[in-house]
Amino acid sequence: MDISFEAPADPPVLVSTARLAFPLPRVWTAVTEPLYVQQWWAPHGYVNRSVDMDVEPGGSWRVVQSDPEGNTFSFYGRYDRVEPQSQLTYTFISELFPDVLTWMRIDMGETPAGTMLVTSHMFPDDYHRTGYLNLGGVARMRESAERLEALLRSMA
Repeated sequence: MDISFEAPADPPVLVSTARLAFPLPRVWTAVTEPLYVQQWWAPHGYVNRSVDMDVEPGGSWRVVQSDPEGNTFSFYGRYDRVEPQSQLTYTFISELFPDVLTWMRIDMGETPAGTMLVTSHMFPDDYHRTGYLNLGGVARMRESAERLEALLRSMA
């Protein structure tokens, strides 16, 4: 997997671009099916205790996760836009920071070598993006992408 990150000055967004050597339908399934998301959507050492997803416009999602020390917390939001095998847009809230609403946009498309997956995490302002980066946001996204790649390999 080839993955890159960028945090442009404006708007306050963190963008990861991953080139995955797997077909688009497999990547879409891994990103939208709770059973698969439970296996990969977390940094190394973290475990998703439960994943609930209603992947349709207006549908909700919630992930309950535990860290290596056993602390449990959740992330949740609502889907705004769902274009199968193309795009997901949804709100993202961490119960650790419930007053900070961010947006996620996942764009994916076929390439000659597999699938390009572009994930944009949009923040209300640079202050919140800087906080996310200082808490290891890039490393967490990279580790989740590595877990996604391993899952995609096992789905063959």
